[in-house]
Amino acid sequence: MQEIGAALSSFYRDYHTVLNIVLIVVLAIVANWLLRRLLVRTVTQVVRGVKKVQDVDTTSEMYAAPYVNARAVQRTRTLGTVGRHIISWVVVITAMILILAQLGVDLGAVLTSAGIVAAGLAFGAQNIVKDILNGIFMVFEDQLGVGDVVTIEAVTGTVEDVGIRITQVRALDGTLWHIRNGEILTLGNSSQGWGQALIDITVNADQDLTHVSEVTVKAARELLTSPRYARKVTGEPQILGLESVFGDRATLRLAVRTRPEAQWEVQRGIRAEILRAFRDEGIVLSDERPNLPGGTA
Repeated sequence: MQEIGAALSSFYRDYHTVLNIVLIVVLAIVANWLLRRLLVRTVTQVVRGVKKVQDVDTTSEMYAAPYVNARAVQRTRTLGTVGRHIISWVVVITAMILILAQLGVDLGAVLTSAGIVAAGLAFGAQNIVKDILNGIFMVFEDQLGVGDVVTIEAVTGTVEDVGIRITQVRALDGTLWHIRNGEILTLGNSSQGWGQALIDITVNADQDLTHVSEVTVKAARELLTSPRYARKVTGEPQILGLESVFGDRATLRLAVRTRPEAQWEVQRGIRAEILRAFRDEGIVLSDERPNLPGGTA
């Protein structure tokens, strides 16, 4: 046993630098895995906790629940995504410093040189620094989150990932856009606060617009009291007034305040219900002619 111990001790003395570097790499990999695992577990627990309180199975169902709870889930997931990137960078940098120390490199000189190089890179790579800082501010100011429906310049879609430098947005046609955070100057978020369904109804101007307004509001109310839509709206439908008049056409605008991201579904549902109600009441839409005897339209 003593001979084995002596041999191991001699082996370690001869190869202690290599062994320590290998140990540092292994510990860095394990630490990165454990910290990311812990972060994912924490995020999952928060999300499950909110879902349990709201008695829902999916995040999308929470849009019918109080807004703050759905937003808490999105914000938690977004911070978790950014946190994973930060953990990886911190672990890698720490491991590199420890490895350099094992190689006998003067860390003071390295850090000083690194500071000079960083200053040069910061000047020469201003766009990268801008991307990183803007990404951090966007997350902590809650400008957007994973799952939000946003409009960035000409791109409208759902946020799939918020990285340190790049934000990924899945457009409505399925295209995945990679947008540099530093280039995001104007951002519209349809998932914050509330939405509003706007429906324009264009009819022949010679009709009784008061009657048209009453039928429109009645149809919208009947639809929005149904189980499918009741929890998607937060206000009463109202006619904003006569939006425009052009020749023999008059356009009325109906508005309904909704939960975030529910405005489009509500708009589609109300349009179909208004069309049915208009046919029952004999109200003629613009460019539509009533059916005449003999089937001529």
